[in-house]
Amino acid sequence: MYLGREKVQTIFQVKTRNGKSIREHSHLENDEEILLHPGIVLKVMGTSKQGDGIHVIHLHEVPLYEDQKMNVTSTSISNNQVDEYRNPQLEQIIQLSEPRGTLVIESMNLNDRDMEIVARLFIVENEYRGLNLRHNEITSVGAFILAQSLYNTKYIKELKLCGNRLLDEGAQCIARGLANKQLGLIGLYLNSVGMTDASCEYLVEAVRVNGRMRHLFLCDNKISDCGVQVLMKIPGFDQRGFIPSLGLSDNKLVTDASVDGICSAMFANRYFHGISIRNCSLSMAAIERLQLAAQQRGAFSLY
Repeated sequence: MYLGREKVQTIFQVKTRNGKSIREHSHLENDEEILLHPGIVLKVMGTSKQGDGIHVIHLHEVPLYEDQKMNVTSTSISNNQVDEYRNPQLEQIIQLSEPRGTLVIESMNLNDRDMEIVARLFIVENEYRGLNLRHNEITSVGAFILAQSLYNTKYIKELKLCGNRLLDEGAQCIARGLANKQLGLIGLYLNSVGMTDASCEYLVEAVRVNGRMRHLFLCDNKISDCGVQVLMKIPGFDQRGFIPSLGLSDNKLVTDASVDGICSAMFANRYFHGISIRNCSLSMAAIERLQLAAQQRGAFSLY
């Protein structure tokens, strides 16, 4: 391990649960390099000193929602800023909304600070069935705030975050927040959020743990054939009849290479009942093959 020639050096020693070895892909053949997942949460456990001016900081990976002391100061927003921030219009809309209904606050230029208000007034203090936040200005910071609240609630049945720049970090935060057996989420809509294959495993796990999801829409993102292969694990779950229909339209990186996996999943579980795959990079032959498979299977929607 090369530490440079400085007299004072610092090593971060990380104990991780989900690191992936990249030794086979590294130029440093003698080192066991581990790649940490995006959005990982680390807790400082202590420090120590070794000889020759080497300082070691010991960190452990913790699940996103188990560290009760963790707060939004890990983002670019300080606690004071969040506490002082107000949005009277948003607060009034939430207060006047129908209890146990769906709160629709789309296309309002809501930002990450506004998600603290949504989390506090909408998710924590009230019982609502749905939350529509499409086409706002929410990033991974706002997704993190929402996810913390979602993890401890039982009431959200539908969540729409389409058209926000969540990227993979935000999509993974949401997926972790939805990994809640009590939540009973039926529909998750993450169209046009900038996510890639890197978020697919997180979403698969959220579906597995949640157990009741019926609709998972991931259209117009950057999902490729590798991501589709991961998502096709979902129909293999024993979900008591709740296998979601998948929305993958407008993912231009999806090609003919995904057809075998989709067809296999189609026949593997009779509760898998639909997939949207329009405007992907599929040949006419691939489309015709999927259409034929859907007809042979029966009770399957290809749209």
